[in-house]
Amino acid sequence: MESVLIAIGGNALYDKKTGNNLSPAMVTEVCSRIVEVYLQGYLPVITFGNGPQVGNLLDMAETSARLFETPVTLDVCVSWTQGEIGYWLSRELTRQLLARGINKPIMALNTLVEVNPDDPAFQKPSKPVGKFISAEEAQQLYEERGWIIGPDANRGYRRLVPSPRPLRIVEAEAIQALIDNHFMVLCCGGGGIPVYLKDGVFQGIEAVIDKDFTSCLLAKTLQIENLIICTEVENVCLNFGTPQQQALRRISVAEAEGYMEEGHFGAGSMGLKVAAMIDYVRHGGKRAFITSLDKVVDALAGQAGTEIHETVSV
Repeated sequence: MESVLIAIGGNALYDKKTGNNLSPAMVTEVCSRIVEVYLQGYLPVITFGNGPQVGNLLDMAETSARLFETPVTLDVCVSWTQGEIGYWLSRELTRQLLARGINKPIMALNTLVEVNPDDPAFQKPSKPVGKFISAEEAQQLYEERGWIIGPDANRGYRRLVPSPRPLRIVEAEAIQALIDNHFMVLCCGGGGIPVYLKDGVFQGIEAVIDKDFTSCLLAKTLQIENLIICTEVENVCLNFGTPQQQALRRISVAEAEGYMEEGHFGAGSMGLKVAAMIDYVRHGGKRAFITSLDKVVDALAGQAGTEIHETVSV
């Protein structure tokens, strides 16, 4: 059974209507897609983002800071969201599989990811977290709380926090052992809990790692055969949002790099996804797709999404 790493965005689980960290309906939908992949003969390894959720928790922690002697830090908020989202997903996956008569072992694993404490990202926060806010709210929160806020994909403004590159997944061997024993694993939530080594001991550091780069690192480290990064659109597009928009179906690494240099994907969410996929394929990745959650099965069948590969086949 081939493994497939499916990276799911935090926005795919977030309850946009209520602002709650998780929407039960969205959790059910996400898990149904994962089960579909399993029924096609793949062993899913699931990573997930936490942008809206960790922003919520950080806001709550800062609001209630006066109640605690020791402040709740951002790395701890990442750990909270790993546990919360992993619990919801593993519970729902178990329910759906049992409804089909399948008793499949599932493990949600809180995962540490090592970063460089001197990463330049700490001097230039760029990772959007929390809910979208207006320009007026952004200015008010900057003045009242000192938040660093910026635009996110032309959808509004969000808080920005440091996002260093992942260097090593601490529990990689444990994840491999679980896969070898046919567990469906949920791991590296929110890009992983950011840590660094000090005097031989891991210390937490305040940041949120990009889940797409961590997913790529995990897939490379464990030599997972298939990698799918889920997004809100079925395909990566050139000239996105314009009358000249063109969906890309199958492109080489060289073509993807050329499009990035031309500025087609920008420096935001899609640009990061494409960059992560290029890195995965460059390091021996077998199949790499970017597509919407509802198209993951079709993508694996070669019928949907954007596939990035090493060379163009005739």
